[in-house]
Amino acid sequence: MEVWVIYSFLCKNNSERIEELFSKLPENLVKSINQYKYEEDRKSRIISKLLLEILVRKIAPDQNFFWNLYQKDSFSKPYFKGLEINFSTSHHENFSVVCATGKNQCGIDSELIKPLDVNIYKDFLHPNEQQFIHQQLNPQTAFYEIWTKKEAVLKASGLGISQDLQSIDAHENVVQINNEKYFTKELNISENSITYIATDQQNIQLNLEEVIF
Repeated sequence: MEVWVIYSFLCKNNSERIEELFSKLPENLVKSINQYKYEEDRKSRIISKLLLEILVRKIAPDQNFFWNLYQKDSFSKPYFKGLEINFSTSHHENFSVVCATGKNQCGIDSELIKPLDVNIYKDFLHPNEQQFIHQQLNPQTAFYEIWTKKEAVLKASGLGISQDLQSIDAHENVVQINNEKYFTKELNISENSITYIATDQQNIQLNLEEVIF
């Protein structure tokens, strides 16, 4: 299974170039992104869309790419109608990342590491996850690792937030949802964030690339 992952740091990009490329996106996407209040949040979403277009064109060069093919299913999972490609996006403040593959499933999530009280999230954690976190020397990092894996798996499965988070045990690298196994792998991209990819196949050929606009 071949998986492509491309990422970009907002601070490394040319703002004018980003806005120029953004203006070429369909009006409905531009309007949707412009609703976000904070500039970093808005720009990281713009970059996610630009990265996604790059990956789709890379994986399916023989198929005509049009943004009007971009749709969402009943679980709010985005897809391109008529294109045999699965993808997932994630972003936070200064960082955007996208993964994509062909017929198989993939999901990606990245979280910026910030101080937090792990106990606030106990209602969203499986009992095994709670036990694992409190056994670690650094419970905060353990929480972020579990949370990021959980989100990546939910995206790969297509279930998203429709699934009860407490029912999913993601303290190990193999995570099961509805009798389906998903395999997670950490991507060491940034020191101040944690990024995980999840796939429905254990053996993958990973293509990792940074993009600067």
